Amino acid sequence: MEDAYQIWKNDPTPDNMGNFLDAAEPVIQSSLKSYAAGNDTLKGTARLLASQAVKKYDPKKGTKLSTYMMTQLQPLTRHSRQYSQVSYVPERVSMDLYSVNQAHQKYFDQYGREASESELADMTGLSPRRIARVRRYGKGDLAESSMTENDEGESSVMYPGVSKVDPEQVWMEYVHHDLAPVDQKILEWRTGYNGKQIISNNEIARRLNLSPGAISQRAARIANKLAEGQVIQ
Repeated sequence: MEDAYQIWKNDPTPDNMGNFLDAAEPVIQSSLKSYAAGNDTLKGTARLLASQAVKKYDPKKGTKLSTYMMTQLQPLTRHSRQYSQVSYVPERVSMDLYSVNQAHQKYFDQYGREASESELADMTGLSPRRIARVRRYGKGDLAESSMTENDEGESSVMYPGVSKVDPEQVWMEYVHHDLAPVDQKILEWRTGYNGKQIISNNEIARRLNLSPGAISQRAARIANKLAEGQVIQ
């Protein structure tokens, strides 16, 4: 890590910063375990904190670089607490969110700028619509977060709009996006999603030319998918 630091110090390019962060991976992982209960979803935040911290490192003070980095990553404790308090995230959304964050950080490290939606889609294999829905959770997504500093120079990642998002509504959008067209209509007419009027199973069956029993079976499967995203109190 020290060699990578010297290379970046002598030539502070985005590529060299990315190489330094890669070299600092053991420290970052140790920090996540120590300060964030091993929450790897916050790895992007940890790398962002590390990239800011190393710019202030002064070898003349005699502190070992790895020790300094561990100390500077202590704010992960606060970010982990904020992350857990925002809302419950279904496992599948969490996995997609992790993929998006990782792709964003990798692209930023390589090119020194944020990736576009289409570039993220190419890197993750997720559609732009799915990426947009995942990002609405705002769970530490670096592309939608910003780093600020207080008067004492402490860094903090802000998650704009997080408290305004209804996680269950976002999950309904996520489920609706993945359903087949017929099941999308059933979800809409059963829940009022997209402003649709709620109607009975018999009326849904008539409109879709299916039996009421088939509608009930499909509705039950949809309800199970929606239940995966219920917020745990």
